[in-house]
Amino acid sequence: MKKRTVFAFLVVFVLTAGQALAAPAPKIAVVDLQKAVLECREGVAAKAVVLKKADELTADLKKLGAGLEKAKAELDKGGAKMKPEVRAEKEKQLQKQARDLQNRQREAQEELKQMEAGSLKKLVTRLGGIMSRMGDEGGYTAILDKRVGVFYSNREIELTAQLIKKADEEGAGN
Repeated sequence: MKKRTVFAFLVVFVLTAGQALAAPAPKIAVVDLQKAVLECREGVAAKAVVLKKADELTADLKKLGAGLEKAKAELDKGGAKMKPEVRAEKEKQLQKQARDLQNRQREAQEELKQMEAGSLKKLVTRLGGIMSRMGDEGGYTAILDKRVGVFYSNREIELTAQLIKKADEEGAGN
């Protein structure tokens, strides 16, 4: 009886070991998605648009700030000669201008954040599609982002340069 059990176990072991050996080895690659976003043409162009908008908003905010500083200087210079109620009204207007400037700064930051997030989302979605095709064409089991939980990867499995190249090639056709 023991011999039969041992024999059955050996048969099962040999059959499963053969199947395990026949299974294809996983093929894994990594990409640096952040680098791809920053270096592909579409990412560079999107960053330039955001920076241009940031420069425009900064110029507008500087104008508002200069106007506020000018009003404050005028109040400091002539405030002692003003009637108390006129001075109080000017101070009230100055405080309102300061609040308006702070609100505009927050709005500008939010506008830039949304603009950047929108272009980033669109680009990452497109790069995700390219990576899917690269995975299918290359027979990869998985393509991982090396900045998210990959502590080590061999340079031979790095696909970032190919991803950037494909993104630029496909972007040129659009």
